[in-house]
Amino acid sequence: MAINRMKTQAQQIGAVKHRATYLLLVGIAIIVLIAGLRLRERLLVPDVLPTPPLVVEAIRIMPEPFVVTASYNGTIEAERRATISSRLASRVDARYISAGDVVEQQEPLLSLDDAEQRQELQRLNAAADRIRADLKYWRNQLKIDQNLFAKGTISEQKLQETARQVATLSASLEENSHARATAETRLGYAEVAAPFAGVVQAALVDEGETVNPGTPLLELVDTKTLKAVISAPQADQQQLVAGLPVSVHPHISTSSWQAEIGQIYPVLDSHSRNLTFDVPIEYHENVPLQIGMGVNAVVEIKRFDSAIAVPLHAVQRRQGEEGVFAIKEGLAVWLSVKTGLIQDDRVQILDGLSGGELVITTPYATLEEGRSVQLHQQEDAAPEIPTAD
Repeated sequence: MAINRMKTQAQQIGAVKHRATYLLLVGIAIIVLIAGLRLRERLLVPDVLPTPPLVVEAIRIMPEPFVVTASYNGTIEAERRATISSRLASRVDARYISAGDVVEQQEPLLSLDDAEQRQELQRLNAAADRIRADLKYWRNQLKIDQNLFAKGTISEQKLQETARQVATLSASLEENSHARATAETRLGYAEVAAPFAGVVQAALVDEGETVNPGTPLLELVDTKTLKAVISAPQADQQQLVAGLPVSVHPHISTSSWQAEIGQIYPVLDSHSRNLTFDVPIEYHENVPLQIGMGVNAVVEIKRFDSAIAVPLHAVQRRQGEEGVFAIKEGLAVWLSVKTGLIQDDRVQILDGLSGGELVITTPYATLEEGRSVQLHQQEDAAPEIPTAD
């Protein structure tokens, strides 16, 4: 019995060892198989797949107008404005206007006390009457003395004295005439009238105030002769000349007015060092322009009726050379160009493009000559190639 049990146990232990050995060999075989597969994957050369086309956007370049403009800011001002001052030492008798009033040419604005000027004119008129009476007497006396001298009754000296008296009185009457004309002019200074039609910007004196020659009485502005006074950097001085077309846009309005540069001021602003030019604006009753209003002035510096232009970002620089990529038979083709003037986001092409080229506008830094490209298009839509605006 004991011997049989020992044999049975030995057989069981042997079976376990056999199974363990078998499992170990299977595990090693699996590991070797996996390692072999991985090594095979590494050693196999993969198939070369074709590079997919690069999706790009492009525009068809055609000759079109190209306008170069420059934008500046300025203010609406009056072409004519005047500070009207007193010409007399007097007192303000009446004031007929207030600030903001619209007046016509020669409309009365103020009246000054003219009592002193009237008295002076009356004195001169009285003096003229006296001189005329004396002159009449001495002219008659001269005729008498001429007859007496002819008869030898009086001396030549007496005749000359009478003639001299007539000449003196004649000169006095002429002097008096000039003095009366001056007095009449000064009397007219007492009535202050508008030299031109406009708006009273400020009334500077009130009734009863005493004024002297040179005292400002009021400020008058002609609102029908407006101009836009524009400031520009001095660096733009060479490109700004009188007569260039200008579009004037008020800051608070969507309206605009077409005009031309009137004059370039010869002196730069002492603080900003900017140059100044003005743009006369033709008056219209319905034009909502006010003096002091801010405006933007867009000056047309240069116009080309037919030019080649591309988006600025379409131009690339490769190895010191400017150029663009165009699409030809599905491939990117490098075209060297010579650029010109820039306006906003477009640049003028002086050489290298003639029109009709399909220029790539997608700024890919990796785009190369000969690369396969495909136009971007919306799904289920036919490709539409835009032209340069």
